[in-house]
Amino acid sequence: MSTWVIPYIDQDLAFWQDIAAQFGPHIKEVYFPFPSRITGTGRSPQPDRHTVDFLRHAPLPKSVLVNPIILPRPINEIGPHIITTLRQLYDEYGVQNVVVANLALARLIRETLPMLTITASILMGISTPAQALVAQDVVDVIVADNRLLRNMAGLRALREAFKGRLCLIVNEACIPGCLYRNQHFYEMGYGDWFPESLCGPMLAERPWLRLTGAWILPRHLHHYEGLYDNLKLAGRVTLCNPSDYFHVLDAYIHRRDLLPCDIGGGPASVLEPITISDDLFEYTLTCDKNCHSCFRCKTYYEHAVTPTSG
Repeated sequence: MSTWVIPYIDQDLAFWQDIAAQFGPHIKEVYFPFPSRITGTGRSPQPDRHTVDFLRHAPLPKSVLVNPIILPRPINEIGPHIITTLRQLYDEYGVQNVVVANLALARLIRETLPMLTITASILMGISTPAQALVAQDVVDVIVADNRLLRNMAGLRALREAFKGRLCLIVNEACIPGCLYRNQHFYEMGYGDWFPESLCGPMLAERPWLRLTGAWILPRHLHHYEGLYDNLKLAGRVTLCNPSDYFHVLDAYIHRRDLLPCDIGGGPASVLEPITISDDLFEYTLTCDKNCHSCFRCKTYYEHAVTPTSG
């Protein structure tokens, strides 16, 4: 029943008590940023006025993110600081779960803090059985690479290969295999600004690519039954408004319909209020991804975004 991994947003304790009251049995954990500017957390710095109160009193399990796409220093230099902070979070607040994007860091945590559950971040990019084989003795959970959200054969292969738990992010919305991804996440993790979408010009030229993004609408989750253990909601920035957070989380938990523009995704999200047909979504789950010779998504997008709606 505890399926959902959800993002921390900087709200007071009453907000988290309401989340627990309404959705508690469905929530596996709430993930929050590592409390240090040294390592970054894979995203831009977030407000943290209520974080300590959340850690002390929120009636929900917590998970800490230490998953910048690139660590700023070698493990032997930065590792002791990370381990000390993780130990403090465990001792003071009972935080037992950590998300990382660096396999050497995962190994260090496994060796020094064996009581923690380790999750391989989506930023580790695990999409093949061979990668799962390398990671499976070090991590307990894999957040599957976004290339697999529309690749059912690849997702099944990863599910069969990995002996741990598999998690899917339902609304990241980044273009699978985006050529700008590493730089974008590096800027978000270490810049003191929120970067513009580096893929913006590409999407301006080919806006139909937004339909191929790494997102699953609530009504399409049934296609993935048996292929995941947990589902993860992104949205530390896009769902920072409490009413939006409740609306999107409720829709996913209870499989209520949402448009792609309403799921709280990222810079490659569908921006227009486009209805996605079941036929189109199902087609993208098994197509050969030869977008240079297939025009189905492009044609669908061009018909959906009329001059009036656009």
